[in-house]
Amino acid sequence: MSKLSWKSPKLNIRTVTVSALLLALQIILGKLSIGDPTVLKVGLGFIGTGLIGYLLGPWLGGVLLVLEDIVSHTIFSSGSVFFPGFTFSAFFTGVIAGMFLYQQKITWQRMFIYEFVQILVSNVIFTTLWLYILSMTSAHHTTFMALLAVRMPKEIISWPIESLVMFVILRAVSKIKMDAIKNN
Repeated sequence: MSKLSWKSPKLNIRTVTVSALLLALQIILGKLSIGDPTVLKVGLGFIGTGLIGYLLGPWLGGVLLVLEDIVSHTIFSSGSVFFPGFTFSAFFTGVIAGMFLYQQKITWQRMFIYEFVQILVSNVIFTTLWLYILSMTSAHHTTFMALLAVRMPKEIISWPIESLVMFVILRAVSKIKMDAIKNN
């Protein structure tokens, strides 16, 4: 078992079916959130992202999260803005999840490192950058550092919480997965 995984499962009927189910789950969990999406939003989308990375690897995970972003901001849009930067971030989010979780043993250390990297790259850097770019076109232009100051406390608080939740969920999924392998 390596430190990071760079492969995804082969495409077959089972993989496509699991992908479709996880895509639906990700869309639903992504919609379960509170807060203003343009500044500070707290939701359950990280659960779907972790499951996608754990079961589908980095490349399928990245593609699936791109599909989720497009579907969520077009067909199931609830007033949020479609911006290609967020789609770019979605791909990297899926790749990071797959790199850290696919075919890996789920440990506390792995979950805390995964969530730290995921939150730093996706939420702190990319999302803050995209929100800054979007705010440049509005009358209420906000500086990057002001956005970061508003978003940072939420990200610091959510890091251990998301790590704990993902650890519990992925441990349960890995146990079910191992039991299914033993029974076949």
